[in-house]
Amino acid sequence: MGMAIQDSTTSDMIFLLNKRFAPEAIQEMVMLQKEFQIFAAEHGLQHSFALLGIAPAGFPERKRWYDFLDRLKTYVSDLPKVNGHDRVVKAYKDNLEGARLLPVFIDVHLSAKDARVTVSEGQPVIFTLQTYLVISIPVTPGRLARQQAADAAKKRRAAKSKK
Repeated sequence: MGMAIQDSTTSDMIFLLNKRFAPEAIQEMVMLQKEFQIFAAEHGLQHSFALLGIAPAGFPERKRWYDFLDRLKTYVSDLPKVNGHDRVVKAYKDNLEGARLLPVFIDVHLSAKDARVTVSEGQPVIFTLQTYLVISIPVTPGRLARQQAADAAKKRRAAKSKK
């Protein structure tokens, strides 16, 4: 997700999440939530996803994935006074414990268009009429994020040299 982790890792993690919370797997997730409270305010997404085996295989990339999940705490969400990390936890928890259960689909959108973590209902998979709970995370493409970081560093160096 942007500069945090490699593009291929992002694709892998989104695939694993979407597979784990797909229509055919969602009932098992309800049972696991009921038994172990995997998604709860006192548990970080790092731990929840680690328990479910949703993490990159290699340690360096796994650390970056966990750092990204923790950084969601700095994101805003579509709920007032709820950060992006807590919004994702709440969405999973409420869905798995609610009366109306939906499979969950993780999506991403450009942060330049909307910097919030959003949760909605929709049909994100074009070949099915299944309604999903859609959790969308704002991202900046890696190349653009690296360019923005380089530009910011260049401005800081220029400002220091003028002093």
